[in-house]
Amino acid sequence: MTPNVAGAMTPEAVEREEIEHWFITRGLPHFIDGYSAGTDIWTRSLPVLGIAYLAGGLNALDLANWSLQQNLVAAAVILAVLIAGIVLANLLRGRPAFSIPRTVGPGELALFVIGPSLPALFLGQPGDALQSMLTGVGVLLVIYVVTSYGLIPMTRWAFGQLGEQIADLGHLVVKALPLLLLFVTFLFVNTEVWQVAGNLDGLAYWLVLALFFAIGASFVLSRVPAEVAEINHFNDWDDAATLAREAGAPVTKSPAPTEGEVAPPLSHRAWANIVLVMLVSQAIQIMLVAVALGGFLTVFGVLAIDRPIVESWTGNVAHELWEPTLGGRHLLLSEELLRVAGFLAAFTALYFTVYLVTDPTYRAQFRDEVVADVRGALAARACYLRSIRRSDPGD
Repeated sequence: MTPNVAGAMTPEAVEREEIEHWFITRGLPHFIDGYSAGTDIWTRSLPVLGIAYLAGGLNALDLANWSLQQNLVAAAVILAVLIAGIVLANLLRGRPAFSIPRTVGPGELALFVIGPSLPALFLGQPGDALQSMLTGVGVLLVIYVVTSYGLIPMTRWAFGQLGEQIADLGHLVVKALPLLLLFVTFLFVNTEVWQVAGNLDGLAYWLVLALFFAIGASFVLSRVPAEVAEINHFNDWDDAATLAREAGAPVTKSPAPTEGEVAPPLSHRAWANIVLVMLVSQAIQIMLVAVALGGFLTVFGVLAIDRPIVESWTGNVAHELWEPTLGGRHLLLSEELLRVAGFLAAFTALYFTVYLVTDPTYRAQFRDEVVADVRGALAARACYLRSIRRSDPGD
């Protein structure tokens, strides 16, 4: 920030800081000039990395087949190997052997991925070693995406928007779901659905649900490039400043007129940020509908589908989670019931996604509001970047 002669921040610097904070609260950190995730992400995430590092190493334990004594010995070996990895990394970086790193760089990240796999290799478990490495890479990806793209403040903002739209969303659900609810209820009492979804478990089950999500996301994303190109355009600087203020951005005045494009082109990361905002906003709406339907099917299944029916439809012994008695009737909450309810809820989410993308009523009530908010953020970005360029002596 640029201080004035007295050491205080100039009004322009204060406004710039306020706009940058506004971008972050809306999950748009890549709108900030010069924003870089860098190694700061990993340094701030050091506690999470430490817990995941230990958990990845303990993956080498075998609680099912080894005795308590064997697991204790293995745990001691695992801790020794993990600590040795930290000591070696510190010594190679010229730090005290047992110090906590102040910054996390490529060397520490490599240790985080490779280190937890070494105990499993020493104990003759190459499969667990590979799993630990893949898990470590997955943890790093999650941390990077969540932190770099501000997913937590983005989700908080999207839920806040949803709170203002919840009544209209209920009306839309009432309009969209009656026929689907009848269809889904019919599928729910269908033997073939229980034979397929009820017997799916493990990775295969989650891959099926992920497939529904991927198809739905592709429908939403298919319209995003054209929409972003359309809304990232403003008549003049007064128009951009007005839209930014309407969206709540702390833009106090319009930039001075100037030649050239009002809307600066979006970088790849800024464009990805916009896509995530639009995707998360709609995903939350769709998730609420899917959760509501999944809850209804679960309650209906507990009340209406008992153990003999579940075992007849699936052809296997039911995996009981809860078996209460109501009015002399034995009810059953089983793993199979939850799998079928989740499968049909995911299918409903896919249908609802396609409906939302194609239905003009939804677009008028909800999507246009999201687009208007995103357009306001793009207008704020245009004013913000113009003010930076004007303050640059080389401009």
